[in-house]
Amino acid sequence: MYLPTEIIKEVGTYLTLAEQASCIRVCYDWYQPFLDLLYTQVHMHTRHQFRLFYRSIKDSAALQEPLGHHVKQLVFEHSTKGCHVGLTRDELETFPDFFSRLELIDFDPELWHYMRYSEKFSQMKCLRQFPMFTRKPIFQSVIENNAFSAQLTYLAISGEVTNHVLDSSLTTSLWGRLPKLETLIIKGTTHNNINVKMLMALGARLSRLKHLTLSCLTLPLQENDMSSTTTFPLFTSAQSLTLDDVHLKNWRMITFLSLAFYHVQELDFDMTFDWFYNENVTIELYEQSMDACMGFAQLCIFLKKIRFRRISTSVFPFPYDAFFQEIADIHKDKVQVEMTDSAWWSTIDPASSFKAVTTQTGLLSKTNMKWSWTGKKSDVALFKNLKFCKHLTHLNLDCDVPLKNGFRLDLLLDNCPTLESFVVSHALMTTNRSLEKASEIKYNLKSLKLKDAVLGDHLMDYVAKSCLRLDELCITNCAQEKPRRSAFIVIRMPEHSFKSIRLDSLYLNPGGPSGRSEASIAILSFYESTRYANQTERWKKAETKFKNVPAPEMWRFYHVHEVQVSKKESSNKRLRRLSTEEAAMIANFEMTDKKWKSVKNAAKRKTFSERSSWEKDIQFGSVLLLCKSVENLEFNELKV
Repeated sequence: MYLPTEIIKEVGTYLTLAEQASCIRVCYDWYQPFLDLLYTQVHMHTRHQFRLFYRSIKDSAALQEPLGHHVKQLVFEHSTKGCHVGLTRDELETFPDFFSRLELIDFDPELWHYMRYSEKFSQMKCLRQFPMFTRKPIFQSVIENNAFSAQLTYLAISGEVTNHVLDSSLTTSLWGRLPKLETLIIKGTTHNNINVKMLMALGARLSRLKHLTLSCLTLPLQENDMSSTTTFPLFTSAQSLTLDDVHLKNWRMITFLSLAFYHVQELDFDMTFDWFYNENVTIELYEQSMDACMGFAQLCIFLKKIRFRRISTSVFPFPYDAFFQEIADIHKDKVQVEMTDSAWWSTIDPASSFKAVTTQTGLLSKTNMKWSWTGKKSDVALFKNLKFCKHLTHLNLDCDVPLKNGFRLDLLLDNCPTLESFVVSHALMTTNRSLEKASEIKYNLKSLKLKDAVLGDHLMDYVAKSCLRLDELCITNCAQEKPRRSAFIVIRMPEHSFKSIRLDSLYLNPGGPSGRSEASIAILSFYESTRYANQTERWKKAETKFKNVPAPEMWRFYHVHEVQVSKKESSNKRLRRLSTEEAAMIANFEMTDKKWKSVKNAAKRKTFSERSSWEKDIQFGSVLLLCKSVENLEFNELKV
């Protein structure tokens, strides 16, 4: 059967590396597309994986069409915690021999400390992107090779390289050697000064620059600098501007940025207004700052997205209220706004800043919030301001909630009808709406994650009836609100088909508000109605043909237990499915006062019980999970 190459490649992107390697041997027509999938973009996750890849590249070097000629992007993992794939100096120096068409290479910038520049690098005529330069000798060698530097489209510098560029006379001449540069990242060390002349040199010499990131830098501006900034347009090709931990010395710098980057479509803010920390802050200075923020919003007429992380000031109310007001008035619903937790801590009163921003703009689509929640009834008014955010789909909330009043999930969902993903930490989750009225309003919530939370009475039943589209559930390090003699934490959602459910470190709550049990639950009771319905249908058909056919199973019980592991294994626990007799022992278990007291006084669990001692875990409770179906189920970090 003939399939177009485009379809083969599109389907191949969903396959694993092993499956792609199998497909490449199916037929001649499949060889080329799957060869491109395997070798065009290569991402190394382990050192062992790179050694195998490197050996296959070397072995094919003598062939008419070496495998290395297909490689265009070579990435060594270094972003994940604890995962840094190494690369030796000798291996890097052989890349020009094997990867003549390489366009992008990325590895841990710390590895530059062990590398040296080789003249062979200039043989890679297609190379467009190096990792972030941290060593001055290598950076100088690359830049001074005009033929080599002229082809770069991505440049990132930090450390001693940034100090060298900012402190030397290379500021103007350097950028002229990079005519094709589209992305520039300058990361300082101790908030180095990058003055207006340097920024103007960037705008004048880098005509193709689309994305500029300034990190850990200070932007000073003298009064006489403003006269020269409007003599020619700056950064006319710029699409995004990122200011990451940048200090602005003068309010006029905001005006300069608005003039220089009025073409940008995306802004990413993490700034500090240094002039507000002076002793002589006046009303006039505050008004000038507010006008500058308003002017920024008025001039940036091409804006599509703002990622607002933090603006630090020492005054209240904060002057960038005016910026949000202008965004809402001028751009209406065209600009997507995202806010992170640190954005709410930009002022003296984070709760008031939340109220002001949500009242002034309904453009929020994603936000992470963190503040100290008092639990008073008057604080409910804060969530009423969320009704102005008609586009809010993702909300990450980290708060400190006393157990007296708690956090009302129904009130949040009432005011955020478009909310699809909700993550909450350190809160007592409650609802004041009765279960009989829960089904009256249907919400669009698809993902719910509860971390370090206390589950209010009937909370999960309310979610089951009001959030019918929920397909992702994560409950970690949580307990129930009220102390119960029942040893079950019940999650009953019979009409829900889940993509993933994760239950980790759940506890009984024998101490009530004073404290939960220190021993986590190690038993999971699972009932999947779709599976049982299929079993029942097969059982009825088999019953007519055969006698003594066993009845279909209903509940599945699993137990997490301790195992002896070798040094190579990272986990010391396993998941075992219990037998029918063992399941019956759990179902018939009765919690006495003596056992309830032992649960309350139990020490913190260091390891799980041994397999043979699984009965000791019964008194510490079981998680009772009921759903229609689930694709991926994890219990205590183990897949069921």
